[in-house]
Amino acid sequence: MQVGQTVLFLHNRYIRAKMKICFVQKEAFPYFGILSLCGYLKQRGVMPAVLIADLEKNLNEKLKEIKPDLIGISIMTTEHTWLVEISREIKRDFPDIPIVAGGVHAILYPKAVLQIPGIDYVCTGEGELALTSLCDSIKKGRADVKNIKGIGYRNEENTIINEGESLLDNLSSHFDDREVYYRQYPVFRNDELKQFIASRGCPYKCAFCFNEQLMDIFKSKGKYVRMKETEHFIKEIQLVKESAVMKSVFFADDLFTMNKSWLRRFLPLYKEKISIPYMCTTRANLMDEEIASLLKDSGCHTVSFGIETGNEKIRREILQKKITDEEIINCGNILKKNGIRIQTSNMFCLPGETVDDAFDTVRLNIKIRSDFTYSTLFMPFPETNLAKYCIENGYLNKEFSFADLPKSFLTHSILKLKDKEKIENIQKVSHFLIRFPFLVAPIEKVIKAFKFKWLFYQLLFIGTFLRYKAERQISFLNAVKFLWRFRKSF
Repeated sequence: MQVGQTVLFLHNRYIRAKMKICFVQKEAFPYFGILSLCGYLKQRGVMPAVLIADLEKNLNEKLKEIKPDLIGISIMTTEHTWLVEISREIKRDFPDIPIVAGGVHAILYPKAVLQIPGIDYVCTGEGELALTSLCDSIKKGRADVKNIKGIGYRNEENTIINEGESLLDNLSSHFDDREVYYRQYPVFRNDELKQFIASRGCPYKCAFCFNEQLMDIFKSKGKYVRMKETEHFIKEIQLVKESAVMKSVFFADDLFTMNKSWLRRFLPLYKEKISIPYMCTTRANLMDEEIASLLKDSGCHTVSFGIETGNEKIRREILQKKITDEEIINCGNILKKNGIRIQTSNMFCLPGETVDDAFDTVRLNIKIRSDFTYSTLFMPFPETNLAKYCIENGYLNKEFSFADLPKSFLTHSILKLKDKEKIENIQKVSHFLIRFPFLVAPIEKVIKAFKFKWLFYQLLFIGTFLRYKAERQISFLNAVKFLWRFRKSF
């Protein structure tokens, strides 16, 4: 059998009464997309399983135990090189099992993904409908993908990308399947913090976010921003509360507070039926007294929003995030007035950023009395408008590709900047500078005079631990377990 053929005939030993799909991912946490896919597919007679590469000593041995008919690999753009490696390893032992790649990276770069020899198909949109059709076809003993919307494949001559499926119009048609993770990895059942999303999509088009491109890709495929029905979402949370440890909740939506009328319905129900402390996301220009009061009354202890940079010109003109310093300060004041802690997202090593700009980011966080900061290094992705801007202005080489991407947003910058190492050090110690403003002046002198790169890496690790434990209100042991699972990102 030839990998990538339009029609794939399966070996008899893989044809069983029950269709099995095994999702493979790299990082050690439940993926929201896979949670939804497993719940949706299970309703339609497909048996899902999940394997996490970072938690497995021998991934292929586990695949032998599961005996899937189809392997799905969920992929982020920073994991492109890993996808090449892991698909090659899987195909070595399972040449007859088709592999479909999905996730944001596959949607944005389907042709690049299909160039990987081990990949048979890509899912070019939300996977619920497309994967159901693919599984139905495979269950019949052959995968004829020519007419399956949202699936890309190779034939002998070309790469074929079928027209995408419509977006899932009803997010309340099924429950996320968390048991698929809990059975395989009991550590997730015992995590004190549980994460949920109530929505898909974001109405804003910030240049650094994948939503900008996804909105264009899905322009004619239905409503982009969707919310789960409040009663359905409450039931989803209740099911987890009844079956697992749950002492803290994080609503990790792109923008949890974007629909005020939905919040008015959901938050009183959450207070009545769940009543567990939580944190959530917002956008600075959307915060007002009513929303802050609703959040506080229902148990919200921390709100997360993006500052990105203390340089308003870079934020508005390069990052295309149309938020002013005044709006950020106003949001911070409202949250503090209502007794809600602040977590901010910040990026360092931005195009044209100086050491003084980086310290301005720190000072803006201090001004709004930010309690916690999630500070990353700016990372443009190939073929995006920001990548083109960086190439045109000499911040990136013209040959910039996926191979140039670091494994995480925390380690080092790929941009050519005059004081890159100094700005990287500011990013790594930003948590301490914002929490303890008296450190800014002496640390600024140290950073401008010395490198001490090894020291700042250690401070990044310690700061991440302290931030994660405090902001998410979990125990010391659970915070240690979290960092251990994510140690490869540092």
